Amino acid sequence: MSKLLFFFLTLFSFNSFAEVYTEQYGKVELSSSIFFEDISGDNRKNTLNSAALEYNFFFENNSLSGKLKVNAALSDPEAAQDMDFNEAYLDYANNDINVLVGNNIVFWGKNEFYNPVDIVNSNDFSGGLAQGEKIGQPMINVKRYFDTSELNLFILPATTNTYPTSKVRSQLALNIDSANTFADGASKNNTGMAARWSGYINEYDYGFSFYQGNTKDPALVVTSGQLVPKYSEITQLGLDLQATRGDILYKGEVIYRDNQYDYSGNISDYTNLIVGLEQSNFGIFGQNWDLANIVEYAYDTRGSKSHHGYQNDVFFGARLVLNNIEDTQYFISLQNDLDKNTRALTFNYESRFFSLFRAGIDIYQPLNLVSDYHQSAFKDEANLKIYTSYSF
Repeated sequence: MSKLLFFFLTLFSFNSFAEVYTEQYGKVELSSSIFFEDISGDNRKNTLNSAALEYNFFFENNSLSGKLKVNAALSDPEAAQDMDFNEAYLDYANNDINVLVGNNIVFWGKNEFYNPVDIVNSNDFSGGLAQGEKIGQPMINVKRYFDTSELNLFILPATTNTYPTSKVRSQLALNIDSANTFADGASKNNTGMAARWSGYINEYDYGFSFYQGNTKDPALVVTSGQLVPKYSEITQLGLDLQATRGDILYKGEVIYRDNQYDYSGNISDYTNLIVGLEQSNFGIFGQNWDLANIVEYAYDTRGSKSHHGYQNDVFFGARLVLNNIEDTQYFISLQNDLDKNTRALTFNYESRFFSLFRAGIDIYQPLNLVSDYHQSAFKDEANLKIYTSYSF
């Protein structure tokens, strides 16, 4: 079912009931990214300026609800994605069962820096490979509620990632072609399926998950001087856990996946995990401030042949929340690859101004990524992003 059909179904539902609860809200965001180092021999710009509009419409009437979320953006240089309907669905509830049909964003996982179990949505990298956001996944989602748990079943038509245009940074050495290829069981019409049983037992939260369908992590194959995404069909089993013990959260995720392309473009099966903890300190320095310290470790059984950069890495992070009327927050993190002893530093500051305005700063600073197999393309991608948004 097409995205436009979901839109018309939503409008039809809204106009078909005499008494209906509705909400409309959104925001406008302006952002500018500046890259500090030139890349010799290419025509990629050292800036990315964008203006984005988000509009949300929600309705609810008895057992039927729906949501339409529209994102529209303009950027210089022009990005690959200028409009999307990431959330456009109808949701019918009957006692302990919900049935959702349409586009939706789904998140699975517990950890802060990396979520290997999170597999439902493809990614939109139109703003750069370091700024991936989820693409709305067309789906039929049947949800069954129990006392302390829920079971989700999904039917998932095939989707593909969106990659940046040739002038947008951050980027790889070669441009990524917008065409896609499929092999090893995958196809552009391949319908995937997924299931997740999640809940809690005392202080433990858990999620058991299953997915079969096209991978969301295609191999990038060099063809005619460009990188072409190549998708395989994978099967993935996942488990995510979280234990709450006083002021410490213990978190972990582990998956087993088969038929995935590795760093060399070969099919392999592997196990990938991430474990860590988050320790919170409340009312520090005699203020109403909260400080969360985070440490996590990721491991992949394929080692340097992993298709991602989290094969033997440790992450450190700290989040400071001032709990003031402006909702001011700071976050700093350090990723350390233990194989090559390479690092990357990130920093974020965000606060509210004049009630409805928010503004923030993101900083990315690679420290010594030259010898990192997976992230050497980002060795010159140090950048600063400034953004502000108005909510309505």
